[in-house]
Amino acid sequence: MGTHYLINADGTRYGIMTVPNVYQYKGFTFESHFYLGPLKLKKDCNPASRMGRKFFKAFAEWDKLTPEEKSKTQING
Repeated sequence: MGTHYLINADGTRYGIMTVPNVYQYKGFTFESHFYLGPLKLKKDCNPASRMGRKFFKAFAEWDKLTPEEKSKTQING
């Protein structure tokens, strides 16, 4: 998850916003959460109703990538 802090001109923090890490790999768009696992997304970034074997095969390959290789597949960062 990416965390962004909203700060006033005087340096006072007035909000925190977190956004999920979203990736594209082998034609799939998905979130990857350290505790909950992967979530396949549709083109409009809403959760897909089904994930399927092809998605989980691609995710298993992606999960074996190094952190540097994974960061190259991140689309929000």
